[in-house]
Amino acid sequence: MTAECHISSLVVHSHPDRVQSIIESIGSIEGAEVHGGADTGKLIVTLETETESQVVERINTIQLLQGVLAATLVFHHFESVQERE
Repeated sequence: MTAECHISSLVVHSHPDRVQSIIESIGSIEGAEVHGGADTGKLIVTLETETESQVVERINTIQLLQGVLAATLVFHHFESVQERE
């Protein structure tokens, strides 16, 4: 099986009182990074994973964080690791 690299982006709508704790929780998820939106509560998040199922697992984890109103997949791209080298 060829190794893959999955890159996804999400918009995570957050309850205003929980934004900072959500940012910290997302930061602790492997391959997840918050890129902005803390001032509006609409966080821009990227995920880098090895499989599509990991994308789904991480989105589910984010959706279950206390204070998250919605986590919406905006973009998903994957390619074999060999193509990236």
